[in-house]
Amino acid sequence: MSVQGTDRKEQKRQQILRAASELFCQQGYGISMDAIAQHANVSKQTVYAHFSNKDQLFETCIIEKCKNSGLDWDLEQDDRPPHVVLREYGWLFQSMLLGREARSTFQNTVRQSDSHPELAKIFLEQGPKRNVSQLGRYLQKLVTQGDMPFCDDVESAAMQMLLMLHGRPVYWGFFGFDANEDEVTRRTYIDRSIDVFLRGYGYTEAKFNGA
Repeated sequence: MSVQGTDRKEQKRQQILRAASELFCQQGYGISMDAIAQHANVSKQTVYAHFSNKDQLFETCIIEKCKNSGLDWDLEQDDRPPHVVLREYGWLFQSMLLGREARSTFQNTVRQSDSHPELAKIFLEQGPKRNVSQLGRYLQKLVTQGDMPFCDDVESAAMQMLLMLHGRPVYWGFFGFDANEDEVTRRTYIDRSIDVFLRGYGYTEAKFNGA
């Protein structure tokens, strides 16, 4: 296939993903593939040429959302000081959770978990579990290089950190309310959460100060 043909194919794929993400957020998992095709301005055959079924399309939408939020960067290759890396990660993570699409997708997933358990399973695998796994690998690097000497379970540590990062804005958002926190307030909370987390696992004051 030519480069031009490949570009056109990817353009169609992204067109379908944008349409599907919008409709999944607005109407939930019950939306039909016909409606997605119509919203994307492509044929139903084109949708199935890229995605074999609705489960795969929903799963890809979640993965793409994580990538577009900036959370898909290779943490293990980032050689900046750990507290700098994790503060940035924390900001991106909370910002993603506060996005309209992420909130709508979460709410629709919970609402339809009884009628569509496969939806909840996909969301869990490609959302929370994927984030825990990605962060856990980075924390293992920190343990190995001696930055978190008190940590003996990186998966549990990753879960602890991610739950801390939800904060008031995400917690309030679960119930449809805005916590009315500005960027300074949110960043202060995130930075302090990361600092408490790292200190708890033995990250020293000298390392915070660049020594």
